[in-house]
Amino acid sequence: MVALNGDGIFAEQRNEKKRGDYKLSIKINNKTYKALIFDVDDTLIDTSKSYDEAIKKTVKKFTSAQVSDAQLNLVRTKGLTYGVNNDWHVTWLLIALIKKFPNDNWEEALTHKRLAQIQPDSKEFIKMKEFFQNLYLGKPSFNGQGLIDTAEKKMYTDAFFPTLKTFGVKMAVVTSRPADEALYTLKEVNGLVGEFIESEQFIISVGSQNSTGQLIAEKPSPAPILESIKRLSVGLNEAVYIGNSSSDYLAAREAGVDFIQVGSSRIERAKEPQGFHYFKLENVNGLVLCQC
Repeated sequence: MVALNGDGIFAEQRNEKKRGDYKLSIKINNKTYKALIFDVDDTLIDTSKSYDEAIKKTVKKFTSAQVSDAQLNLVRTKGLTYGVNNDWHVTWLLIALIKKFPNDNWEEALTHKRLAQIQPDSKEFIKMKEFFQNLYLGKPSFNGQGLIDTAEKKMYTDAFFPTLKTFGVKMAVVTSRPADEALYTLKEVNGLVGEFIESEQFIISVGSQNSTGQLIAEKPSPAPILESIKRLSVGLNEAVYIGNSSSDYLAAREAGVDFIQVGSSRIERAKEPQGFHYFKLENVNGLVLCQC
């Protein structure tokens, strides 16, 4: 079986019988992979009406200002210098920028670190986070009324994961969502765990621990991807990470794992190691468009 997506990237199912077992893999742009590792937000799940809306409403609550998509995406990209790896951090930086630089160049302020470092343990941050979470999860959490239930949609077709399953590749997730939110979306809402992602151990999220009980660092650290590789029992050159953001790219690059970008986010590529492969797709469905 061979698949060709609209971007000219080929995916080929390979069945190689060896010692009585079938070795299954997928071939993408002439590179063969045994495992696919997915980001979640804006890769598998459209969060433009959930996380993004929660950010905008929270910023407006604490500043009375309305932020644009361009401003939000700027902070997601340039905020990495402040250690931004989740949307609470993005919200915090947007509030700080509006208060300190209402009419100035935000990119220059972020690049040259004109703001104080994020303080997630401060009373102000905790208050902001609580307001954000009530919008996103509902109150009480997961009551069906939060943006996680009412505003998120999957970005993959119904045939996407069943097609990948026929290829036989291993599948896992590395996400910056907290563990309860990741499992709720992937398992309860979309039914991916068990059917396509073998078990919960192949979902690494905020709060996940390694075999020694240590917390696994969040992206853009390479740690969660390296842990995923270990759990999948594949080599670094046998897996590819699929994501949409600069944080995803940096984590994959530093882990030495190939990267497929989906969507149109601005990613500044640099210092790529020898043998590193980078592909770009309009959306995740471009990964496999089956021709039976």
